[in-house]
Amino acid sequence: MVCAGTRDNKRRAFDKDTGAELWPAKLPWTGSAPPASYEASGRQFIVIAATGGNKLGTPYGDAYVAFALPR
Repeated sequence: MVCAGTRDNKRRAFDKDTGAELWPAKLPWTGSAPPASYEASGRQFIVIAATGGNKLGTPYGDAYVAFALPR
């Protein structure tokens, strides 16, 4: 499971069975939407909008950030 939307601008992946954090990654701005998954050329990616602001009061920005999952 992947989530974002924290004041520290990190996106985190968690083990769905144990809840243990698998990895964090810094976003340029706060994650502002649920992540989406897609496949391209046989590889799976997770993408999230990072626009900041909103109810968290963090700076505004404008980016989509994608991560490739390990093969």
